[in-house]
Amino acid sequence: MIRRILHTSDWHIGRRLKEHDRTEEFAAFFDWLEKLITSEKIDTLLVAGDIFDNTTPSVQAQDMYYSFLSRLVESPCRHVVITSGNHDSPAFLDAPADLLKHCRIHVIGQARENAADEVITLYDSDGRPEVIVCAVPYLRDRDVRTLTPDDNPEDSDAILKAGIREHYAKVFAHARELQGDSDVPIIAMGHMFIHGGVISQDDGVRSLYVGTAIDVESSIFPEDIAYTALGHLHSPQKAGREYARYSGSPIPMGFGEAGTRKSVCIVEVYGKNLAGVREVDIPVFQRLERVSGNMEEIFSALNTLARLNVSVWADVTYTGEEAAPDLQESFSAGGDSQRLRHEQAAGRRSPGSSRRTRQRQPDGDAGAVLQGQQRIAETERHIHTNVSGNFEGLGGRLLE
Repeated sequence: MIRRILHTSDWHIGRRLKEHDRTEEFAAFFDWLEKLITSEKIDTLLVAGDIFDNTTPSVQAQDMYYSFLSRLVESPCRHVVITSGNHDSPAFLDAPADLLKHCRIHVIGQARENAADEVITLYDSDGRPEVIVCAVPYLRDRDVRTLTPDDNPEDSDAILKAGIREHYAKVFAHARELQGDSDVPIIAMGHMFIHGGVISQDDGVRSLYVGTAIDVESSIFPEDIAYTALGHLHSPQKAGREYARYSGSPIPMGFGEAGTRKSVCIVEVYGKNLAGVREVDIPVFQRLERVSGNMEEIFSALNTLARLNVSVWADVTYTGEEAAPDLQESFSAGGDSQRLRHEQAAGRRSPGSSRRTRQRQPDGDAGAVLQGQQRIAETERHIHTNVSGNFEGLGGRLLE
C-alpha cells in the first residue's frame, strides 16, 4: 500500500519584511496547503521546524497556527508531526502537546532525554502501524555537547557533531526495534545544516550554533531510512542523496529570495521503501523584486512594475555615479504626492553605502508604495509614496 506524506518546513509564522506585515501571505499559504492536502489525499503532514519566527509569537501568529491545525482535524490527513527549529521555543511548542495528541497531532519541541521518546508510530484507520517517524527536533548545544575539563575547546565542534550523530543513532536504533521484520517504513526528521547545503544572501537563515558554522554529513541518515524530511534551509534542495531533502520555506523570507521558486514535497512510500518524491510549487502570494541602477533606470523599472497591476514589494538600490537629488522629491515628482509620508530616524552612513528604496503596490492599486532610504550624513530618511504616475525620463531630468 502506498502511503502519501507531505513535507514542509520553515513557516516562520509572524515574520515581517522590514515594517511590512505578512499575515495575508501566511493565511493564503495555509488555505492553499489545506486544499492541497485534501486534493492529494495526504495521509501524514510533516513540519520540520521553525514553525514561528521567534520564541514569543504574537497572539495573531498563535491563532493562525492553531486555526490551521484545527482545520486539519476535519481533513483526510490522519496524522501531523511537528518538530521545533532554532527559531522556536521548545517549551512553547511542547505545552499543548498532550492535548494535540488526541487530535493525532504529534509535537516534539524539546529534545527528549530518552531518544526513544522521539520515535512516533503512526497507525492506520484499522489500528495497524503504517509509518514510524523519528521526530528529532532542532538539537541545541546543551542537548548534545558536553565538555569536560580534559577536553580541548578547539575540539568543541567535533564534539558537537559527534553528539548529534550519537543522538540520531539512538533514535534510529529504537525505530528499527519497532520496525522488526515488518514492512513499515521509517521516516526521519531534522532541523540542521547538511554539508553542501545552498543558502542565499538575505534569505533569513540564521547560524544554528553560536560561534560556529557547523554542518553535518548526510551520511548521518542511513540508507534504510525511507525518507528524511529536513528543515532550516529556505531553498528546496536535496541533502546529499535522493531520500533526504529540504522542502524550503513557503514564502520568501527576504529580498535575497526575490523570484525564487517555493515548494512542498509530496513523498510516496511503498512498504519500507521510497517510491517517489514530487515537488509541488507554491503560488506567489506577494511578489518581491530587486531594482538597481541610475535614476533613469530605476524609474523605468518602477514604471514596468506599476503596469503589472499586481502587488509588488521592491528593494531598490541607486548605483549611479551622479549625485542623486532628494529621493522624496524625486518620487513625489513622478507619482501621487498625496500619499507621501516622511519619517526621520538617527542613523550612520558607512563609507560607500548605497541609497536604497523599497516599493510596495497595494492590492487593487496599479501603483506602488515606495519606501526610500537615503543615507545623508547622520540622518536616515524613510520615504513612502505612491509611484503610479509616469516616471519615464524623469531620472534624467532630475539629474540635469
